[in-house]
Amino acid sequence: MKKIVFLFLLFFGIAFGITISEKTGLVILPAKVGNGWNMDEADYLISLLEEKALSLGRFRVFSRNDLDMIVKERNLADLGIVEQTFEAGKILGAKYAVLLTLTELSAQYEKNGYTASLRLSLKLYNLSTGELLAAKTFDKSTYVEEETSQKAINSLLELISEDIWITLREFFKVEAYVKRVENGKVYLAGLDPNIVKKGFIFKIETSEGDVVYAKVIGVDRNENLVIAKIKYGGNPSVYDPALEYPISNTFGSFSIGMYAGKISLGIFGYSKNIFADIGIILSSELGYVPGYSTVGGIIELFEMGQVSVSGFGGLQILGIYDTNSESSDSFLNVFGVSGGIQLKYEFEPKNGVLVNVGYTMLFPGDLVKYIYEQLFGIDKTSFTQISLGYFMSF
Repeated sequence: MKKIVFLFLLFFGIAFGITISEKTGLVILPAKVGNGWNMDEADYLISLLEEKALSLGRFRVFSRNDLDMIVKERNLADLGIVEQTFEAGKILGAKYAVLLTLTELSAQYEKNGYTASLRLSLKLYNLSTGELLAAKTFDKSTYVEEETSQKAINSLLELISEDIWITLREFFKVEAYVKRVENGKVYLAGLDPNIVKKGFIFKIETSEGDVVYAKVIGVDRNENLVIAKIKYGGNPSVYDPALEYPISNTFGSFSIGMYAGKISLGIFGYSKNIFADIGIILSSELGYVPGYSTVGGIIELFEMGQVSVSGFGGLQILGIYDTNSESSDSFLNVFGVSGGIQLKYEFEPKNGVLVNVGYTMLFPGDLVKYIYEQLFGIDKTSFTQISLGYFMSF
């Protein structure tokens, strides 16, 4: 079986939680490549992980050459890759190791692109005892319109690196405590402010048993404290413990709504300030089956407790499939612009419900007029689109 194995060695020894309050050392080892495996793919994945670890700001990333030198100087080359690494890690003073094993990475050509697939596992070990402390498995497949299988694989590797970035945060969460509370803000102490970033969320357990969620908005350099704005929850007190609440930048929502007066089913996804909305319209008059896709930007306008309001806008494509035709002209596409408002209510930062209310205006033309007269029985090229959905982070 084709396999890539590489390790992250972490130098900060703490009781399994695992929680940290200062920057932690990290070594990323080169991959062990089996027969028939492409070493370039292994190196590319490692470079992506190094980049993500550095961007996170909570690891000191050491060169792989440093570990190779220790292996050579201590005559550890005769050991297996795992034993060799564990022994070198002990010499360096590391206490934990994260072992990532990639067992499948492939791309199959389909119409106009490739479907790339991978399967890997992430395991956290105690270096002193060899005990397995935690494990997580990833099994991903995605379609991309790339020219070659290698480009499709690279796209998938970039996608999975985000998941590993989140997993590192979950395995090694930042901890702190409430120093003081002022004007809807909490000031967190007991940690290095440089290992958290704006937008990160802390979960605070209050002495009364309530849960408070607070978003990092800055740093008080005079007192070396992290400043977080209370999103919602109870009332935190001094010395209440705060633990990082890792959330992916990518959210997805399944929705049901109305598109030009017809029932629609869709998927709404967004990452940072980019969104995509894809769905079908439950209408098949005269043999037409329509679907739509919108891609554009989204920006939060304001937030109040568990409720937030955002504005969005982008380019929409309305594709209509003619079930009565088997020719290449069975697909008809028309274009337009769409914009609107999103109202979101969080049950907690990772999930909740949302309502999208938008207005779409298709570019004028005889084809548009004809399609809408046939499909909807109306002579118009602008209309309201409304959807209700449940969202969650991925």
